Amino acid sequence: MRIQKYIKISCLAMLVAFLPTSCKKMLDQEFHSSLGPEFFSTPDGLKAGIDASYSIMRFFWGSEGFTTSAVAGTDEAIRGGDGSLTFHTYQNITADDGTISGIWNNGFNSINNLNGILKFGPATNLPADVKANLLGEAKFLRGFFYFLLVQNFGDVPLHTEFNSIPKTVAIRTPIKEVYAAIIKDLTEASQELPVKINPGTSKGHASQAAALHLLAKVYLTKGWNEKAREGDGTQDFTNAYNTANALITNRSQYGVDLEANFSDIFKEGNEYGKEVLLVSDRNTDPLFSESGYNNTNPATANKDNGLNRFWVMNYTNTRNVNEGIPGAPVQNKQLMVRDLVNGRAFRRFRPTQYTYDAFNSTEIPLVNANPQYDARYDGTFQKEWITNIPSVQSNAVQTTVGTPITTRRNGVDVTLTKDVDVAIWLPGREVTVTERQNFKGVIIAPSQYDAEWFPTMKKWADVTRLHFNDPSDRPTILMRLGETYLIAAEAAFKLNKPGDAATMINVLRTRAAFRAVGQNAAALASMQITAANISLEFILRERTREMFGEMTRWYDLVRTGTLVERAKLYNSQAVDHIKDFHVLRPIPNQSERDLLTNRDEFPQNPGY
Repeated sequence: MRIQKYIKISCLAMLVAFLPTSCKKMLDQEFHSSLGPEFFSTPDGLKAGIDASYSIMRFFWGSEGFTTSAVAGTDEAIRGGDGSLTFHTYQNITADDGTISGIWNNGFNSINNLNGILKFGPATNLPADVKANLLGEAKFLRGFFYFLLVQNFGDVPLHTEFNSIPKTVAIRTPIKEVYAAIIKDLTEASQELPVKINPGTSKGHASQAAALHLLAKVYLTKGWNEKAREGDGTQDFTNAYNTANALITNRSQYGVDLEANFSDIFKEGNEYGKEVLLVSDRNTDPLFSESGYNNTNPATANKDNGLNRFWVMNYTNTRNVNEGIPGAPVQNKQLMVRDLVNGRAFRRFRPTQYTYDAFNSTEIPLVNANPQYDARYDGTFQKEWITNIPSVQSNAVQTTVGTPITTRRNGVDVTLTKDVDVAIWLPGREVTVTERQNFKGVIIAPSQYDAEWFPTMKKWADVTRLHFNDPSDRPTILMRLGETYLIAAEAAFKLNKPGDAATMINVLRTRAAFRAVGQNAAALASMQITAANISLEFILRERTREMFGEMTRWYDLVRTGTLVERAKLYNSQAVDHIKDFHVLRPIPNQSERDLLTNRDEFPQNPGY
């Protein structure tokens, strides 16, 4: 796995002026005052400036704060047994919140860096095609970060010129103007970026496919927003559909395609696979990883990639091994020890009942899914924990336990064989007493789920890290072609073309019917939908089945105007405190409004 070497960027003032710093060829990564903005006009400076902006992504995707802001307080996830409740309950979300100020500060920090690249970069002595690709990346990234900002804050200052001196005056630009700038950047980037990324190489840099995907999503989001869209949004939804469909139709030209097996998308080692459009790169380089590895502290604060931890249930807790077996004595035992394979149990997020229903229930025909046919449940959640006791403490195993695990079943003592028998099984359905009696380990059915025991979401699992306590060194997938189909389907729905929406979704549902042992004809037939099945409810549930845990849900619900309604309906932790104004985050005070001399002309978002 490769990672971009980067230069550090810092604020000169609240409008995030740039502090030029060292690049890959420097001896260290500290600020060098002798480097001016013209460094961007050198080949090394231009490339380093681009890499610096990619590195900013690691403040977001993988950090606990940003991940929580993107998934908590939605219909899909509630807090597990540990972690802050702030974004889950919508209580105490303030303008001084570090996660929110991090989105603002790091977003604008990168934007000013990119403005410098686009100002000085054209003078760089590089081959024309290489320079065009790099400037295309700068436009893509500026559009990327501005899109992140407008989704969180609404109207934001629009800066397209490099700022090298402190300023204390700012205004919030109407969101429609910001969207126009985003679309301009992404449209140009979609023509200037490399057409494709060579197979097997890092997708930590943008290509035309990534730009088209993001552009389609920008159009879709703009179309839903009354303050941003053109007219009633029809033109924006048309642009969204056409852009997404162009990528889908010409996917071979762009070197991308859907994986045949849903489980392969997030298979470790396949982060640069054919379905992936863009990742935030990671590795274990001690200089440039920006994270802690082999049980060490992170080199850069707030850039640890904890995605391998946040969704893990507390599988090392003691539990009654006879639970659910009438008449059997209570025997509380620890069935597993912490290890590399099963991860560190942070329990920050667990699925809501809505999520279980979306994957497993057939109470609403064709709105929910039948797990007998839809492979995405098995591709999303861990169901089995293989016995790892007896154990010997090492970098791969936390605890030494010398005695094997035994249980008593049907009057007979049975021993769980290490690396063979399943100690804990979450089948995703209710089970009979007979099934429990015939199973050596413990079965946890949905009716037994709680804040400590729940299906572990496994998309971000990392079994090759150096130590059982380590964060992940896997690249984080930010964009993939599967979502492009969902973008096209949602746009078609808004254009009152349910047949086109069904066609797009059926491609994903056909893939979801795939099993590694072969295609089941009954599964394939049962998974197909028609135009009559298309609704916003169906699309949102399909997004859950396809995209659960990929840090898009808060944004999806805000975009579609359903956040408050669905949080009240499906989220027991958010229901009492979520308000209409929570569709936007507060503008930071300490790093923005408090530094302005025209603070009264820079209003806070309502409710804060």
